[in-house]
Amino acid sequence: MIRVTEFRLALALLALAACSGDVTTPTQPAAASPGATGGLLPWSGRPRADVAGVTLIDCPTATAQSVTSHIGPLGGLLALGNTRVVIPIGAVLFPEDFTLTIPASQHAEIRVRAGSAEHYLFQSPVLMTIDYSRCATPALDGHALSVWNVDEDTDALLEQMTGVDVKLTHMITFTTIHLSGYAVADRTDPPAGE
Repeated sequence: MIRVTEFRLALALLALAACSGDVTTPTQPAAASPGATGGLLPWSGRPRADVAGVTLIDCPTATAQSVTSHIGPLGGLLALGNTRVVIPIGAVLFPEDFTLTIPASQHAEIRVRAGSAEHYLFQSPVLMTIDYSRCATPALDGHALSVWNVDEDTDALLEQMTGVDVKLTHMITFTTIHLSGYAVADRTDPPAGE
């Protein structure tokens, strides 16, 4: 069980990182699910057509890692090294097994599940951090990286998440209200008009 002081520290670090790191924001706000009140939900994510020039960063690993924890209304923490999911008090209505996985992949990505469901909607935002230090290069340090909700089968980009890229630690922290797959991306072409 995560202590309230640890959660406050995580929020303080996020605020500090927001002042000193590169903040990435979605190009368009995500559409809210009408009537979604929390828990399991059907997912109708479709690949975005407006992501030209954005690609997932190369970050191969042949080893998968996973951790599972039983988390309820008091919140909790899932951690694999510096890759973390902080679930605050009240975000979960009923106790559930949550699993954080860093899959064997060509990209810096994570998958987060509630039980056997592929998607889950929280009552309040959760804080996630992806550690991409294994793929950090001097070239990447000069780029504003972002986190995207991705289709786990095709790696199609579905939704850009609002996050903070902290170059000093090579970690991106973001918030979300749903569980799915997430990956670190880079813009290979400058956006139109730049």
